[in-house]
Amino acid sequence: MKKTNIYENENKNVMKPNHNLYEFISAAAVIFLLFMASLLTFAGKDREYSENENRTLASKPVFSFTSITDGKFMDDTDAYLSDQFVFRDALVKTRTNIDVFLGKREINGVYIGKKHYLFEEPSVYNETRVRKTINTMNGISAKYGEIRSYVALAPNSTEIITDYLPANAPVQNQTEQIGKVYSLLNGYTCIDICTPLKNAENPEDLYYKTDHHWTADAVDIAYRRICESMQLDANAYQYNKLAVTNDFQGTLASSSGIFSASDTIYVPTCPSDIMYRVSYVNEGKTCTTVFDQSKLQEKSKYDVFFGGNFAQVIIETNSSSDRVLMVIKDSYANSLIPLLIPHFKTIVVVDPRYYSDNLNQIIEREEVTDILWVYNANTFLNDTSISGKLS
Repeated sequence: MKKTNIYENENKNVMKPNHNLYEFISAAAVIFLLFMASLLTFAGKDREYSENENRTLASKPVFSFTSITDGKFMDDTDAYLSDQFVFRDALVKTRTNIDVFLGKREINGVYIGKKHYLFEEPSVYNETRVRKTINTMNGISAKYGEIRSYVALAPNSTEIITDYLPANAPVQNQTEQIGKVYSLLNGYTCIDICTPLKNAENPEDLYYKTDHHWTADAVDIAYRRICESMQLDANAYQYNKLAVTNDFQGTLASSSGIFSASDTIYVPTCPSDIMYRVSYVNEGKTCTTVFDQSKLQEKSKYDVFFGGNFAQVIIETNSSSDRVLMVIKDSYANSLIPLLIPHFKTIVVVDPRYYSDNLNQIIEREEVTDILWVYNANTFLNDTSISGKLS
């Protein structure tokens, strides 16, 4: 007589899982969620600007026969859904946190360093681009040989806070890059900013953790070196540093999506006996301060200096000096210029990235006696506006 295996009978009655059904349900759920999210995206109110990413976001695509046939409508739709996706900020933050947890140390050109320091990827020296910039600068110094001309190129944090860089981060020797630029200039007093910054007692205090700009401590060091070169008395005027915000999260935090730290911004207090008027030429606006406190309520808090970058700004002071300074600059100069105000009768500020007028007319009209170029190395090496607009 054959013996019955009760376990065999039970196993025959067990229903095997239907993997195809599970896959279908999972796929349908994902498609449904994506459809609902897209629907909410199109139905919701568009955001014009992302403060976290510090950029303008794509708007709803325009439907037309031409945009359909040339593919532009689909491209615009992809960009729109990517920028306006209803859960975008949360997803970007989650993705960034996962990348960092898995050991990624470079995101969107930002190096993720130790102790919450973020570093801007340094620029490579481009011989052709730099030569065009240098030719323009040398042309200006040659034309105005009677004007005292100075150049101060500041290194970026990758050159100074080396202990906090991620391991094996690809960097450039900015001291050599700046030295090469200086060697090509004619008619200029070239101011060494690298050495005093490298010799600073606390290099970690010289740059913001979340932003590519230098801090008030670095500005003070640069100011004293510039005064020495320009024969100005840096000790003639006393000023204090005033903390105006301690929750600054700058461009590097926005670019990388890492908001694990915040910075304090300090502004210098001008001597009480120095009065001045600030004129924003293209904007037709005048005021009596180089600080815009309203910017402290916005994302770009570094814009507390001058309110941001403008094509041309003129500062007229009651200083006893008869010297007139023209500063040709990038945003690194914004936090430096307030310290120079007591030393000059007039300061003319020009930012070639936004400037399109005749530089020669300003120099002659304002009777400029001194020209100071202030740039950070990364911006200077990438710049095309000097040769494009000032030549």
